[in-house]
Amino acid sequence: MNNTWENLEKIIDDYIVGIRSELNARWRQWRLDLTKPELHEVVGALIARQVSLATQLAGSPGIWNAHIAPILLRSMTDVYITLAWILKDPIERSRKFILYGLGQHKLMLEHRREALTTEGKDPTQDPMIKASEAWLNAQRFEFLTEVNVGSWSETRVREMAEQADCLDLYRYAYIPFSAATHSMWHHISRLNLEVCENPLHRYHKVPIDPDFSPDPDYLYRGAKYVEKSFTLFDQTFALKSGMPSSFEKLADELERLGASASGGEGDPDGP
Repeated sequence: MNNTWENLEKIIDDYIVGIRSELNARWRQWRLDLTKPELHEVVGALIARQVSLATQLAGSPGIWNAHIAPILLRSMTDVYITLAWILKDPIERSRKFILYGLGQHKLMLEHRREALTTEGKDPTQDPMIKASEAWLNAQRFEFLTEVNVGSWSETRVREMAEQADCLDLYRYAYIPFSAATHSMWHHISRLNLEVCENPLHRYHKVPIDPDFSPDPDYLYRGAKYVEKSFTLFDQTFALKSGMPSSFEKLADELERLGASASGGEGDPDGP
């Protein structure tokens, strides 16, 4: 068991180093066009966000379970759908993405100012407000920033996925993982309830907090979403990173590790 765990730690460390190197290699190869900074910043940030989520998931085997991992994977599918949709009209949608985020930041500032005023404090002396104002004004003057309380894309996520040619990801990953993210009944009833031991209680269910052993399949899924994002980026901008695929190496290593632990053939794509 100790050898298996040590091997897994090495696999995880190599994977994290690998995808970070892949991210940096792609950034270096992507020719910067200073007339379109929004495109580079939004796409770059979304790809980096995908890597961040994957490295945090990979480095925390304790959350490779049905309680927590789906929440991160839901975010990763969301990032991919957003990225894929933006890349269908990169300049316009990148700008829309930024402006919506700035508007949400402005709204948060207004709530903070209102709360401080209600408490009898001077909002202009609040260090958090000063820092937030400086960050916002460095990108767009606050008085010019509009607040949009709707969806940033003005499009439902399902429609975004359909338009971005990733409807299967929406159906078979985004929606199922949303059940964990939003603590929906068909998730919590299976994971956080069990039948009462008293037969006189008509088999009602009682709350539990079960522990699960780490399931490397969640690591594999997160790595797959990073690979999908890298592939989409490469195809869109006709780039070749020149780096070996960290995902393919991870899949091979997990398969060998599984085969070694079970004495048979491993199958990272299995049920």
